Amino acid sequence: QEQIPDFIPRAPQRQMIADVAKTLAGEEGRHLAIEAPTGVGKTLSYLIPGIAIAREEQKTLVVSTANVALQDQIYSKDLPLLKKIIPDLKFTAAFGRGRYVCPRNLTALASTEPTQQDLLAFLDDELTPNNQEEQKRCAKLKGDLDTYKWDGLRDHTDIAIDDDLWRRLSTDKASCLNRNCYYYRECPFFVARREIQEAEVVVANHALVMAAMESEAVLPDPKNLLLVLDEGHHLPDVARDALEMSAEITAPWYRL
Repeated sequence: QEQIPDFIPRAPQRQMIADVAKTLAGEEGRHLAIEAPTGVGKTLSYLIPGIAIAREEQKTLVVSTANVALQDQIYSKDLPLLKKIIPDLKFTAAFGRGRYVCPRNLTALASTEPTQQDLLAFLDDELTPNNQEEQKRCAKLKGDLDTYKWDGLRDHTDIAIDDDLWRRLSTDKASCLNRNCYYYRECPFFVARREIQEAEVVVANHALVMAAMESEAVLPDPKNLLLVLDEGHHLPDVARDALEMSAEITAPWYRL
């Protein structure tokens, strides 16, 4: 109460904390579904016991949310609040690769002349600014990234970035040079991945959790984590959208 403004202990919250603690500290494979009305303080009610049990069992607490907005709220608001009580708490957020800027692409779009490191990128028409205003905007983004005023996430800058520009500023697994890239060590995406390995709490979203099951090992091994699904009722729809495959089959027309 002294560290968190307007915090009022509630009986339902105490009950939820106890139930979450019993489940996470119990036998492997136990599950718990909780439905509670607005105002109970559900987020703190699973974070507090979750962090305690994760530390006790030396595992990572992974909190998965239904959308990026809620994910960002927990990462930017709720966990910093808990850090006032737990000063040594280490936490981070796991976003998909497409939400991070690619420093190689950004450098090319912010430059007016090629450098030795990004000559190939500079010769790519996709990585050539459409106009001077776009080049200046990218130069400002690069300045913020280089001076640690920006973490490389699209949602964490006040500079307007339209979808077409962001498509060129970001990258995907197929286009990423990975460890062969000159910017690998400072790349926001890979910096975030290294932070995940050291974090006690990782805030992800359902889509990323589903994708991690199929491709890149973004999250810790399931045996080494405790998983909380916030707004879990959205999970079936997200899982279907993330893992479904579709094909269009057209029957050939034959001339009789």
